[in-house]
Amino acid sequence: MQQNKICLASGVPPARNITVRRLLGERHLGLRTVNEGDLERRVRGAHSMEIEGAGQWLRRDWLMLTTGLRFVGLPDADRHQAALVEELVRCEAAALLFGIGVHFQEVPPALRRAAEAAGLNLLTVDPSVPFLQIEQYVYESELSSDAYSLRQRLRIQEDLLEALAADQPVKALVHRIGALTHGAAILYEESGRVVESTGQGPTVLIWSAVRAGSSNGGRQGFTVGRWHVAARPVALRGVGYWIAVASRREQVIDELGRPILDATQKLLGAMRGLRALTVAQSVTEAAEILRTIRSGMTPDTASRVWDRLRSFRFERDRSMRAFVAVPTLPAPSAPDDAPAPAQADRRDVVLELAQTYGLPLVLEADESGGFSGLAGDRVVLDDWLRDAARTHHVGLSEPFDDLHLARARTRDAERALRVALRRRHSGIGTDTPEEAGRPGSILRFEDVDLVTWLLASRSPDAVAAKSRQQLGDLLDRADLTATVAAYLACNLDVRATAEAMFLHPNSVRYRLRRVEELLGGTPITSAVVVANLYLALHDQLAEPPHL
Repeated sequence: MQQNKICLASGVPPARNITVRRLLGERHLGLRTVNEGDLERRVRGAHSMEIEGAGQWLRRDWLMLTTGLRFVGLPDADRHQAALVEELVRCEAAALLFGIGVHFQEVPPALRRAAEAAGLNLLTVDPSVPFLQIEQYVYESELSSDAYSLRQRLRIQEDLLEALAADQPVKALVHRIGALTHGAAILYEESGRVVESTGQGPTVLIWSAVRAGSSNGGRQGFTVGRWHVAARPVALRGVGYWIAVASRREQVIDELGRPILDATQKLLGAMRGLRALTVAQSVTEAAEILRTIRSGMTPDTASRVWDRLRSFRFERDRSMRAFVAVPTLPAPSAPDDAPAPAQADRRDVVLELAQTYGLPLVLEADESGGFSGLAGDRVVLDDWLRDAARTHHVGLSEPFDDLHLARARTRDAERALRVALRRRHSGIGTDTPEEAGRPGSILRFEDVDLVTWLLASRSPDAVAAKSRQQLGDLLDRADLTATVAAYLACNLDVRATAEAMFLHPNSVRYRLRRVEELLGGTPITSAVVVANLYLALHDQLAEPPHL
């Protein structure tokens, strides 16, 4: 605060770039508008000149100050004045400041007309104000910009640092960025999925521009319609992201874009370190909670467990789900000198994702790279599952809110996982188009049909052994087995079965009679026979029929 007071006392604008409009607002400079061009033009310097060839002495966004001495007594002064304006426009000068009351009592008409035609800012300087005062003001303003930039960065960092203390730090960070720019802030994954955003910016169009720029070696600043955008890639635990800030005011992005992105990049790195510490502290606590829940609880124990779950974002009377997950691929073996095993890395990524989404979660990992635990049944659970399915198959229980049911619901999650793996292995119950692109499967217990649930309650080897015990003679005949499987898949329709197998309907009927003979003469349409055949041939129903 004291530094700002000092700047104001010396007449230097505090903590921001100066423009022609701002110069007009400084009364001690004695400026008046004769012709208004772009008053928002940035002013970077000022130079007094009374000689020809102004362009070689001026830089872009500089002011030229003159009293018009060079025009005194010239027979063709009008032409020289127009040429001066052309030269200033050519070198992109910010404005022409004309000192009146020295050689001219007012701006020469030809000079005024030329400035108006060219759209050049033309101002007068009061006779009481020496040019040196204006030059010094501009000069000191430029010198103060470095100090301003430092103060600005410190303020941004202080504001964004408060996000580290939030319950959902990534979300808090993105929202604080949006508040700083009075615009939009978006955190993208490398795939383009929005992890977190705030504001009304066109997220899809911004991502398209980011992707187009990254394919050309990366892009820092660009425009999307009326939005000015700055973007930068960041990496967290080997996963790539993009952070983008957008505003409809170009000056905001010019001044704040880079310092905000710098601070955000550092803070996301700090969050990674804090998450690693949090993960290390919470893993042991979560494992103890899960062991207590699974070992059985008294009412007093349940009350204490709820108190411990509160620190993991769980709330009483709000539903949760048990989950069990196994890796889609075996965890690679870590070298002897590696700081942490690969399964720990997978666990940490899963936990960090839960923190990012604000998902209530307690988790315990095993040596194979799998994990199990409890998760809050929230909307963000779907987002977390999509990320988890990149590396794992996941089975979930039905929702429940009584901790005494946790053991039974964990078994349900295990059954759902077995069904998911069985379906993935056999091709039955193919995934939706959205799920087809995922390497892992996700299955909720309520989506498991009765037959599949019954099969999942037994190991595949046990089901195969029982099927052979009951139906061995039939299973030894590949042609008959294929016909029965097609018959069941076609809803016991002989003609549909024949078309599927490219057979005559009579051939199908003949084979079905042979099946009935092998089953002791019981009609194949008997409910008991259909049920037994369906269970025994369940995994073959999704396979193409064979002759």
